[in-house]
Amino acid sequence: MDKKVFIGIGSNIGHSYKNCMTAIKRISSDNRAGLKSISSFYSTSPVSDIKQDDFINCAVEIDWQGTPVELLGFLGDIESSMGRIREEVNGPRIIDLDILMYGDGVIEEEPLTVPHKELHRRRFAIVPCIEIDPDLIHPVLKKPLRGFLSEIPADQHVTKLEGIGFPDEDDL
Repeated sequence: MDKKVFIGIGSNIGHSYKNCMTAIKRISSDNRAGLKSISSFYSTSPVSDIKQDDFINCAVEIDWQGTPVELLGFLGDIESSMGRIREEVNGPRIIDLDILMYGDGVIEEEPLTVPHKELHRRRFAIVPCIEIDPDLIHPVLKKPLRGFLSEIPADQHVTKLEGIGFPDEDDL
């Protein structure tokens, strides 16, 4: 199995950019996670009927030296340590870390489904991933991720944030 692992990162509570950067630093500081690439940061509209602020989203590509379930637990620990409380599905959150793709693998074992079950319906997840790798193929639907963009409702706004550059290696 190809081990390109893509993690979606988002926040819409507090200083969202800083929250995303903190999560990236924590991911990259673990010796099991080799940080390969970080997308740009995007301002994105919530995909929810719940009234809330826009998100800042990005994605990272890592090499993961462990199992997918171990990665899920690791990301959950980061979320908890940053103050994530799961009160409302699709509600506001200080940090959200999702395994979007685990190489070309398909995983359906509780509590993990990969690729993320909503990946092909979420512009805020697809755009950062295809910025990193424009040729990504959805391993279940066997279609390039970029091909889903025209099928997603136009009300899902994704705007690249100018003036927020890639973090320097010293920042991670």
